[in-house]
Amino acid sequence: MSRTIDSTTIGAAAKYYASAFLRPDREVNGQAVEGPSFVMGQFYNFTYLDEFQECEKAMKEWMSASAIKEFDRLAGNVFKPRSEADFHALLKSKLAIDPDGAHIPGCVGTVQVHGARLLGLHAIEVEEAWSLKYRKAAGLGKEHRVLTQKIVPRYWPIYAGEIEERIAGNENLDALPPGTIGAPLSALNTRISNECAILGADAIVDNLDEGAGAAVIQGRTGTQPTDPDTVTSGTNLFTLVCSNPAFGAAADGTPGGLATASAITDDSSADATGTLGYCRASSTADGATPADDHIDGEAGTSGADFNFNTLAIVSGATVSMTSWTVTMPES
Repeated sequence: MSRTIDSTTIGAAAKYYASAFLRPDREVNGQAVEGPSFVMGQFYNFTYLDEFQECEKAMKEWMSASAIKEFDRLAGNVFKPRSEADFHALLKSKLAIDPDGAHIPGCVGTVQVHGARLLGLHAIEVEEAWSLKYRKAAGLGKEHRVLTQKIVPRYWPIYAGEIEERIAGNENLDALPPGTIGAPLSALNTRISNECAILGADAIVDNLDEGAGAAVIQGRTGTQPTDPDTVTSGTNLFTLVCSNPAFGAAADGTPGGLATASAITDDSSADATGTLGYCRASSTADGATPADDHIDGEAGTSGADFNFNTLAIVSGATVSMTSWTVTMPES
């Protein structure tokens, strides 16, 4: 079985990299976001050899002879692609496949695929809403949290190669827990005060801090689910880690309440290659794994809930979110 490359995503990434290469180097928060340095970093971080080769070839089709010459010069000085053995090891650890695309018996990868299984309900430990508000106003750390129990859906992620291993009867896999789970109203003319809008914006974003760890934002392929209470779908492409707390105090958005996120940590090595469809933000217990989902939105390059320079995410690439604001309207 031959490994299938996501040529649509690779092609879009190649076109974007060709354009970015011609711009001057530019950094945001110390991270290259445009120019030759940015493109060099993206290619150096590629996870898969076949994707590296296809993207490099497609990118050069968009470039002039002089630009290609400069790219090759910089590539020779800045980096050498990983060895073939390194690429094979990455295929095994991430996707549990060999270079031909065949599943490696006994292996389960680290890339989440096919969404997740909805298993039932379970209790998680979160901070009381009033405690969040009080700590924020008083400038107190998380050691002063007042906790409570919250019942939320329990999901079981599906990783590359897991289904093949379960079919094969691999006894080393974690046993699946038993149990499964089988309309908002809107007003046309109701309005709220600016004070209420600011309080509402605070309440929304403060929930991201209810866990012991920092909040995370995951970027996934496919269509945005119905709401954040619906199980995630698609492949998880990257995970960005928010500051702790994620947002400062909301302010007057003129009109409405406006909450602005603090610094968001890049994902320096995207998990998978694919076209970004939506992002979902969640509280966590460890700053890595979502525990309770609260906000999601469609991803795009302009006019979307979450806007990125490109939706073509390549495995190993650096993904950044330089700013994030949440608004609460007054009507």
